[in-house]
Amino acid sequence: MLGSLARAARMGATRRVGTFSSATPTGVRSKSTASGPGIPPALLTNWYNIFGKSNVAYITWIVGGILVAEGFTGGMTDMLWSSANSGRLYESVDWTKFIVEDDDDDDDEDEDEDEEEGDDDGDDDEE
Repeated sequence: MLGSLARAARMGATRRVGTFSSATPTGVRSKSTASGPGIPPALLTNWYNIFGKSNVAYITWIVGGILVAEGFTGGMTDMLWSSANSGRLYESVDWTKFIVEDDDDDDDEDEDEDEEEGDDDGDDDEE
C-alpha cells in the first residue's frame, strides 16, 4: 500500500515538472517590456535617481508625501464638516443679529468719577 502511494506521488511530481518544463522550453522567463500601470519608464527612472538611491532621499519622499496627504485629507475633512454643519459653526453664524445697543450711561458715570478724582488732587495746592 505504501509502495503504491509513493509511486503515485512520484508520478504526480514527474507530471508537474514535465508540464512546467514543456511550458518554458528554454527554462528562462522573458523580460516584460511593459512598464506597469501606465507610468512611463523615464519618469520611474528619474524618480529612482532622485529619491530611490539613498535612504535619506527616500525618507524625505515619504515624509513629504505624508505631509501633502495630511494637508489634503484635513482640507477635505474641514470642507465636508463645514458643509454638513452650515449655520451651526462659529464662522457661519450671522453675528449682526445679536448686536445689542449699548447704554452709554455706564461709561459716562465711570468717566465722571475719574474726573472728580483728578480735580480733588489739583485743588489741595491752592490757598
